[in-house]
Amino acid sequence: MEMFPYERSLVKNLEEKPFALIGVNVNAYDAKRLKAVMVKENLNWRSTADQGAIAAKWNSPGTPVYYVIDPAGLIRYKWVGNPGEKAIDAGLDNLIQEAEWDAKKAPK
Repeated sequence: MEMFPYERSLVKNLEEKPFALIGVNVNAYDAKRLKAVMVKENLNWRSTADQGAIAAKWNSPGTPVYYVIDPAGLIRYKWVGNPGEKAIDAGLDNLIQEAEWDAKKAPK
């Protein structure tokens, strides 16, 4: 929850970029409780309540875990625990620059 303000700002600041934030909440919430938290905290990204299936598939060692996933679905960055805003920003900046470069090179 301490990262909510930062995450809200990411979604707002990157709304014109090839970026999406998705929350996967493991074991902490059922769908009804998660919805209440999303409304109360004014979360502006999609989020799902996971009872462990997603975490198991991604071999998640605990929470929180942050993943930066590229457009091909590959995990490019992974942090266990709070990596800090600078680390996330650097990972996202690299990936967004790559995506924008690829978009410029694509035939129209």
